[in-house]
Amino acid sequence: METLILLKNLIFFFLVILIAYITRKKNKVSGNLQKDLSFLITNITTPCLVITSMAVKLTDKKIIYAKDALIASNIIFFISFICINIFLKFYKIKEPNRSQMMAGGILTNLGFLGFPLIYAMYGSNGLYIASIVNMVSNVFTYTLGLTIIKRNSEKQGKLTARDLLNNTNIAAFCGFIILLTGFNLPEILRIVFRELGNTTGVLSMIIIGLMLGETDIKSIFKEKHSYVMTIYRLILLPIFLIILFKLNLLRIDPFVEKICIILFSMPVATIVGIFSTSYDVDPDFATKIVIMSTLFCIVSLPIILFLYNL
Repeated sequence: METLILLKNLIFFFLVILIAYITRKKNKVSGNLQKDLSFLITNITTPCLVITSMAVKLTDKKIIYAKDALIASNIIFFISFICINIFLKFYKIKEPNRSQMMAGGILTNLGFLGFPLIYAMYGSNGLYIASIVNMVSNVFTYTLGLTIIKRNSEKQGKLTARDLLNNTNIAAFCGFIILLTGFNLPEILRIVFRELGNTTGVLSMIIIGLMLGETDIKSIFKEKHSYVMTIYRLILLPIFLIILFKLNLLRIDPFVEKICIILFSMPVATIVGIFSTSYDVDPDFATKIVIMSTLFCIVSLPIILFLYNL
């Protein structure tokens, strides 16, 4: 039943992506729309969604969710780093693509795809856990992920406080304050945050569709390394994580486990493409692995959830 709900949401997202793709391909909207919508999602709608998910009553269960999400996400990122390094010792690929695949094997698309999907399936409880995982993800993204990409770049740049104190993390921090103090947001603010946050899913899918509309789809399917990255990101790593959780070595709450499995079965993070573009590290290859893994996750995610539920 749960797998069918996931499939239903993925089909909905796919149709939105398809509409946006056709619209952009026919030049009915400008190329700047993708950038503008990305700004809205990153700085406005996702933070609103996060605050909405955390503006709830603090319970013992919420404390357990937070603790287990912090433990599980840190361990999974550490495992992801080890696994992709082992994998790339056997799978030979030259730099800078090797580093891009390494970053893609560690960083998953939590924001643009993970948040709206988790919220659609599990509501505020699921998003509460996803928000905590995302805070950990941001630390790994702007330290380890950025370092991996930059080592093939001639451009200079350094990590700033603003990279970590982005609006989503600030919203999560504010959400924690609201959660711990029991502060009740005024009704009008709750409505505004909720309605703005609810647009995140559709807007995210529109952005993916617009991104596809800017790309030569045929060239994506001609890149053999994209297939390898997609199989690793969507199948091999999630199955390994399922086995790890089934052994119950971490003793994590089952609901937190499930949210983590879904989040870390997401495609390559779009930030890999953004970093590659910013630092002139073969952005074309990065775009290909992001888009191919995004397309195939529509098929892989229901399979992974089904295997987890066995």
